[in-house]
Amino acid sequence: MIFLMPVSAAKIDCPAAPPSRETTPARALHRACLILGGVAPLARHLGVSEAALTAWLEGRDDPPQMVFLAAVEIVLLHLDKSGGSN
Repeated sequence: MIFLMPVSAAKIDCPAAPPSRETTPARALHRACLILGGVAPLARHLGVSEAALTAWLEGRDDPPQMVFLAAVEIVLLHLDKSGGSN
């Protein structure tokens, strides 16, 4: 089950890729990280290590397709629940 947290302006531990390494998977993972409340909760949800997740968030490596799709699902469920496009 996915527990969606409200995305707020509070400081959440979700590193973002620099513009030169920003990819669609990195952006999707970053948004999912913000939605779930940080690297640790997203890593637990995805069943991956925080180190691997951080590398994907920072654009240093590409995530496996299933991880990318799981991040997209989190974002879509959040959009559906919030009734809009955040």
